[in-house]
Amino acid sequence: MTFAEVSSLRRARSTFPLLIAALALSLAVLFPLLPPSVVLAGADALFAALIFHGVCAAGFTVLHAVMITILTFAQAGVFDSATDKGGSIWIGLAVYCVASAAANFVRYRDARRVMALGAALSLAQLLDPMGAVLAVFLLPVCVGLPRAGEAAHKAGLLALLLFMPVATAMVLAYARGVLGVNFTRAASGALVETAPIYLLLLAAFAGAPVLWLTTFVRSLRRADGLIAVYTGLVVLVAAVLAYLLGTGRDVASVLIAVSAASVAGLCAWPRAGRHGDLALAAVALAAVVSWLLVNIPSVVS
Repeated sequence: MTFAEVSSLRRARSTFPLLIAALALSLAVLFPLLPPSVVLAGADALFAALIFHGVCAAGFTVLHAVMITILTFAQAGVFDSATDKGGSIWIGLAVYCVASAAANFVRYRDARRVMALGAALSLAQLLDPMGAVLAVFLLPVCVGLPRAGEAAHKAGLLALLLFMPVATAMVLAYARGVLGVNFTRAASGALVETAPIYLLLLAAFAGAPVLWLTTFVRSLRRADGLIAVYTGLVVLVAAVLAYLLGTGRDVASVLIAVSAASVAGLCAWPRAGRHGDLALAAVALAAVVSWLLVNIPSVVS
């Protein structure tokens, strides 16, 4: 039984995006007035709602969608971020929105998806510094290399996609440099200064069984799914750059970013409803591996 096969669930499906939009708008408008705990709870609820809606829209059953959402939050990086013990739930929101919007853009390539991807990249810059890295590395891949006679079209498309992220970057730079205001919600966590680079790399590779399946299993491989895989690679690049610049990332931040890209990847699986059990097994494996990864520093020390 899929999400669209039951009349009551069909009606709920039509109103669910409105509820997500209302929650997101409430957080955007009211977060300066709300206690941090309420803002965190709202962000957790928004992330869970986005995952559930995306998985249902991909064709998975309601039971599979619920279990995938629960198992995603059972992963160490997501759990620590959701409970404010490390990482940042905002990284998960940023990466999921960008990966989903990029996958939809690659699949449909219409004006609506151009606006959605530009808005997602702008939002990602507001939520976390990783958003700028996502924009720099992701947009050229989404547009693709121009073929004969396509150079002008590709250049115009890239300019359209860059407009909103560049405008957002200029506003953030002006606010930080002239007004002294920093809107970006930077990640924080207990392991930021102590997580070694090998552990960040291991977290990016070992914590993404869904992305490995999307890449190497032919029946699951599609262009929009590979964009989610590339988003996971950009997360790895961003973590390495942050380490080299001395700002660092904790393991939970990398894990939640990879988890968000993984959910976007499985939502792009062809005939996703047929692979529900495989998706559950992959997300459950990611949860087990993630807890092993976050416990490595304590074992080594």
